[in-house]
Amino acid sequence: MTIRAETKGQISEILADEGASVAAGDVIVRLEANDRKAMLLRAEARVREQQSAYEASESLGKKGYQTQRQADQIFSSLQTARAELEEARIELERIEIKAPFEGVVLSSPMELGAYVDVNGEVATIVDNDPLVVSIRIPQQDVSALKLGQPANVTFATGQQRDGKIRYIAARADEDTRTFRVEVEMPNPNGEIPSGISAEAKVPTGTVMAHFVSPAALSLNDEGKLGIKTVDEHNKVTFHTASIVLSDVDGAWITGLPPQARIITLGHGFVQIGEEVQVAEEQGQADPDGSREAAALLSTGSVEEPTSRR
Repeated sequence: MTIRAETKGQISEILADEGASVAAGDVIVRLEANDRKAMLLRAEARVREQQSAYEASESLGKKGYQTQRQADQIFSSLQTARAELEEARIELERIEIKAPFEGVVLSSPMELGAYVDVNGEVATIVDNDPLVVSIRIPQQDVSALKLGQPANVTFATGQQRDGKIRYIAARADEDTRTFRVEVEMPNPNGEIPSGISAEAKVPTGTVMAHFVSPAALSLNDEGKLGIKTVDEHNKVTFHTASIVLSDVDGAWITGLPPQARIITLGHGFVQIGEEVQVAEEQGQADPDGSREAAALLSTGSVEEPTSRR
């Protein structure tokens, strides 16, 4: 937040330099009081004068020596004097420019003795706890997000934090057609600085998928991407597949039944509905076992066309 002056004047003290930690209400800069204290004293004297006049007016009014109109005028003068006193007090308080929240002074462009005008920039304060990460979500994915949804953020420094979605824009950016989403997370002691790059992962659900080699994928007569499998009668079937996640080792696909014998060798030589002779092969399991079931349930091979029936 950029802190700005609410009154004008010359800087008499700078109490928080750049990099200093401040609490809410701490004075950052103090301006010269000049004639503000004198204005406050005059306003206080004016209120006392009008208060005495009002009390005398009430006394006269009870005895019938003063009209109601005269009493109202004196009361109005008292209210005006009170308002002027409040304005004088506020104006004197404004010479102390305070931090609105706890944070660190990021910059302070003013120098001792410099003149500050109304709305002049005095300092910039940053509060990194909690930390807010702003991300851009494509328009086709924003419907899967909701407020309060958990997210994991990895920063350019290598640090990670778990947070929750606190804001989803109601309108897409006109240039990129993406939606701004904010993820809020705790950042004790401001360990992670603001302004750095970050990558956010937001889980939107779970799906049952098989891990396969890209070589096992093929196209049917309609040009749809899928997998050829062998059913319980050793006949070739085709399942339209969707890739949900991929890496250098292969792809996770959906569209297959929980258990399937995938043709991993020779799928380009067999047609849908043909009966084949199957030669099973053992798959390789990952260390965490997460792909072992998919490999064991989803691997298989057929012999070359000369061996099929």
